[in-house]
Amino acid sequence: MARVFALGVTMVSGFLTALLLVAVQAGEPPQAPPQQVTGADSPTPHSQKSPDDPSSLVPGIAIEDLAQIVPSALPLGERLLFLATVEWQGASVLVGYLELATWEESDSRMIIHARGRGQRFGYSIDQRIVSTMEAGGKQPISFMNTQRGTEHHTKKLIFEENKISFSKRSHCRISDCKNKHHLVSEVAWKGPIPWGTKQAHCASKDCEIALHENWIHVKDHEVEEPYVDLLTAIYVARTAQFPAGDEPMIIPVVNDDSRWYVQVQPQRRQQISVKEGDYDAIEMALNPIPSDGNEKKRFEGLFGIHGTLRVWFDSQSGRPVLIEGMLPFAYLNLKARIELISVGDAAVVQARHSAISNQESDKSLDGPR
Repeated sequence: MARVFALGVTMVSGFLTALLLVAVQAGEPPQAPPQQVTGADSPTPHSQKSPDDPSSLVPGIAIEDLAQIVPSALPLGERLLFLATVEWQGASVLVGYLELATWEESDSRMIIHARGRGQRFGYSIDQRIVSTMEAGGKQPISFMNTQRGTEHHTKKLIFEENKISFSKRSHCRISDCKNKHHLVSEVAWKGPIPWGTKQAHCASKDCEIALHENWIHVKDHEVEEPYVDLLTAIYVARTAQFPAGDEPMIIPVVNDDSRWYVQVQPQRRQQISVKEGDYDAIEMALNPIPSDGNEKKRFEGLFGIHGTLRVWFDSQSGRPVLIEGMLPFAYLNLKARIELISVGDAAVVQARHSAISNQESDKSLDGPR
């Protein structure tokens, strides 16, 4: 039972990734009239091309379409809060909360922020993801992914022309390291007898001290087309136009050391209800496909999320209001639901972000993480 609840909390972050993969343009909804439905679980009409069929992917069109995406309509100052639950043994179990926010810094850079938090039966998670963009830019500058709690990691992507660099922080393993900040006090021994203390390089596998970490370069993505990070995709695609006919929109996305095409297929328009209110919403099916064409490759995101998701967007603002999907766990498929519970001002998130960034700068000799 404890493992199931621990998994549930992990799903908070996993569905954060799923949410970040979502991209939709809000200005051109499907022209079918709204349908009044009894709930979001109603069957989805079968489309001519299944989102799971790799043969429906047209990379040439995808690249051309993405090149037209400009982040000119970011909802700056907006904060969205979501509640995440999973169904377990007939009950809806609360596993955490998700937060999205955007604002503009004093240097005219735009910040896109996401945070997922949860705690259940000894498992805790606090994940913060931040993407930075130039005010008039067409791609991100940087993407930072920091997770604390039961699991611990810090990763970043740096975007340059035709290249995206992926790095992560890792505990120093340099055999002849001379950094005095990596030293810890250890017991000195004379044979079997403890004999005071000595300074030695920290070798703890469980160490979470920021000063003991180094940035490790993992991979350079050499790209010709404009890829974006997971978080930026949800916002910049609001300015995109869907291809004519039944063709899906394709978003090239870089995720750590791999690259994917996220296939976005409009499904239908309908009235739905979430805790925040009632919406005239557009349902989208989202399916990640490996950009190298390897059909056996499985998208795992940050925490193993894969397969097609169902996402509903407000037809007026483009806000995601509901996400549903099935998550595999052992021989089970657990149904997860993330719904919008409030819309507010991003000022409180901006203040919190600044405070956390300053604290991390003080703890790390490498500067802001």
